[in-house]
Amino acid sequence: MKGFADPERAGKSIERLQALTDLDLGPLWTGAFAECPAPDAALTNFDRWIMASSSPGTTLEHVAQHPRLAPPLALLLGASQPLADALIQNPELASLVLDPSELTVVPQRASIEREGRALLQAAESHAYRRDRLRFLKQRWTVPIAVCDLAGLWEPETVWRALSDVADALLVLAVESTWANFAQGKEVPELCPMMVVAVGKLGGREVNYSSDVDLVYVHVDDIDDALEKHLQRFCELLGRALSERMGRGSLYRVDLRLRPFGGAGPIVRSMRSVEAYYDLHAELWESQALIRSRPLMGPEGLPERWNTMVERTTFGHKLSEFALQEILATRRRIEEHAPEDDLKRGSGGIRDIEFLTQVLQMVYGHADASVREPATCDALRALVKAGRIPDSDGEALIDAYRFLRQVEHRCQLVGDQQTHRIPSQPEAREHLARITGMADWAELEATLSRHRRAVRELFRRILMPLDSGGPPRDSVLGWLGALAPAAGTWFDALPASEAFYRGLSENEGSLGRVKRLLEEAPVLVPTFQQSTALTERILSGEIEELEDVAARIAQLPPDTPLDQVADALVSAKATLATRWLLGSDEQLGVELCRLWDAALRHCHARLYATFDLVALGSYALTDSSFGSDLDMVFLVEDPRLQNEAELQAQQFIAMLARLRRLGAVPGVDLRLRPEGRQGLLVRTYEGLRAYELERMEMWERFALGFSRPVHAASRAAAELLRAAYAMPLSPPRMKELVAMKKRIESERVMPQHVHRHVKLGHGGLSDIEWFVHLYEMRYPTATAAGEATTMLDRLRALSRAHLINAVEFSELVEGRAHLLDVRNRLALLDYAGDLVPENPDKLDRLAHGMGFETGNAFLAFHGQVTGTVRTIYEEGLERLNA
Repeated sequence: MKGFADPERAGKSIERLQALTDLDLGPLWTGAFAECPAPDAALTNFDRWIMASSSPGTTLEHVAQHPRLAPPLALLLGASQPLADALIQNPELASLVLDPSELTVVPQRASIEREGRALLQAAESHAYRRDRLRFLKQRWTVPIAVCDLAGLWEPETVWRALSDVADALLVLAVESTWANFAQGKEVPELCPMMVVAVGKLGGREVNYSSDVDLVYVHVDDIDDALEKHLQRFCELLGRALSERMGRGSLYRVDLRLRPFGGAGPIVRSMRSVEAYYDLHAELWESQALIRSRPLMGPEGLPERWNTMVERTTFGHKLSEFALQEILATRRRIEEHAPEDDLKRGSGGIRDIEFLTQVLQMVYGHADASVREPATCDALRALVKAGRIPDSDGEALIDAYRFLRQVEHRCQLVGDQQTHRIPSQPEAREHLARITGMADWAELEATLSRHRRAVRELFRRILMPLDSGGPPRDSVLGWLGALAPAAGTWFDALPASEAFYRGLSENEGSLGRVKRLLEEAPVLVPTFQQSTALTERILSGEIEELEDVAARIAQLPPDTPLDQVADALVSAKATLATRWLLGSDEQLGVELCRLWDAALRHCHARLYATFDLVALGSYALTDSSFGSDLDMVFLVEDPRLQNEAELQAQQFIAMLARLRRLGAVPGVDLRLRPEGRQGLLVRTYEGLRAYELERMEMWERFALGFSRPVHAASRAAAELLRAAYAMPLSPPRMKELVAMKKRIESERVMPQHVHRHVKLGHGGLSDIEWFVHLYEMRYPTATAAGEATTMLDRLRALSRAHLINAVEFSELVEGRAHLLDVRNRLALLDYAGDLVPENPDKLDRLAHGMGFETGNAFLAFHGQVTGTVRTIYEEGLERLNA
């Protein structure tokens, strides 16, 4: 099947559908479906939709007999799984796509309100009325998305249409919820409250998956009882809007832009709101009022709101001091933004909005024509008023429309409020196709072109780095809160002014420095001591993949140890920097290769005779920047034991010196036979005797994670033989599980049980124990001992059908997330493998991982760890069955 990635699956779907009719469906598949951006998903969803309809054959024939109607349908079914599910849930909605006249109707708020009130009037219960509102959202989102994807409407038409839908649904939700709430209460028949839209909804620029920023204001001089009723009503309204039902939710509501933010009451009087903005509001709050508009409310309140906005935001000329304060706020926001963030990243959506609003605040006092709430309308007004050149306005509008369109496509795919470009190659190619590009390379080039233009205009108009002042002042001013760390770094370097000048002239260099300062402050001492490393960061050369472990392996054994340490420190910093800047290399694997090279070098310096075998996460190649190296030393010839023991002592001393120089992690030998009381080096015969006489079950468990670093093949074989010599009987299983519980209770404080990424509930330890317990119970089925890495071990469990595909995927993704968090904690210098409780530290971690807030990160992290813990506990139940 040409055009389909999975021809076999496509063929089966086509055969099933062809059986429903005698018509030739070939043109349908080769045309509308094979040529749409995501043919496989489109065909699968089309199959589901046809089978869900009341008359599959008749519906299929209608589509086949009107071939011009099929492309929009295929486009929608392939681009957005949530909207495809809506069509399948409500097959009748497809008539909106298959009827060309429906695609010419641009939704208007008034007509949607009329349609909604008719639906609500026929509903018998409040729950059913809420369901009808969700249906109404689906009913209008489907044709909007089709017109958007097919390029039938301009982007601004799409935003206004989505905004009108949101306006109408919010009004209907307030009316419906108030009518239900007011029953049996002594309250007015009509809700005495104004709802004000702020942000994207205020500017009529809503996304497919936007939050709606709202402010609730009631009339003045109401009694205490009614005020309490209104507080309760607003809580119920928030739940009615955001609660997920069978058709999903209406909108996530954000009330943080209200007076005093989260600390203020949900609803307050108009008089108190006016007093707040007159006396207490910060500049950024006045700026936010530019995109605000009342949606509904008692007579007189909307007019008072608009008057307050004119007085607060445009009532006086913006001072130079105020302008600098606003710019400093923008710098602080951008500090946390990853480059793949379409909204907050440099040259992104927020830069355009911010630039536009600042110009409105600068000129709006004297010129009312530029006070438009919508970004593109405001830019056109600024051009018409002669405040910016035509070419600048056109470039900003083109960039804004394109960036918002890509943002919309990202959100259409999964109905998620995301502003980030996906990282997976397949997802990027899919995004490119549904954006109308040939491939990801074309989309990436177009994005880069627009963002470069925005960055240039932003700096040229508002805050040029080459403003005539010293480059150091410009760079540190741009970096804002990161300036002290940057000064520590660059002031310590020879010819620091040259570095500052380079940063002021090179946007890419400054971006890399900002990201490293934000996400890896622990590396700053390394950078400030290495001119060469700093030069490679500024030039971008550091992002070029090179085998840093091979450089260590090539050092002669007589290299001065201080030079070895310098090389290791530089190599470690290089790996960390490449990883933070987006390298696709596997960090754990590369770190372990680096440590392998370091240990072998030290071994060669001593002409040592003992074998080096890695254990634990080091053996699994899951090392992080915060983990020690678990090791065991063996020697084959019993006659060399005394010599090997002395060499091991020297080896440990050498590594301790390298550790003091910041070159290597600590080496942990506590897993050797007899632990701290035992010899550093064991002979093979001694290991076997210990295994036969005294080895406990937890020691065998530990030896199951082993990998030779510098050892004869027999070394690994001896350890694995000991690891699996005793079958995992129920009593031994119980012993091991009790050991894990003891580790959790003794090494993790109760309040940290959900924050410790290694030993806490749902942490890396849960995955390691889950996998290895199954290997010990089913050594033959899992080919125990053959796989080294955790990923290969998970694949072995999946092949043996000991875990299902969902568990495999969730464990793989959970492990990747936890390793990511663990490395970031170490690079941020947050000790103890603990997700921080401090809000500022938590936000810093969250921003580095692409989350808007610390709470958003915690929600995702809790979901991951909860899933991992559930799989671990259910796995124990299966093993005990």
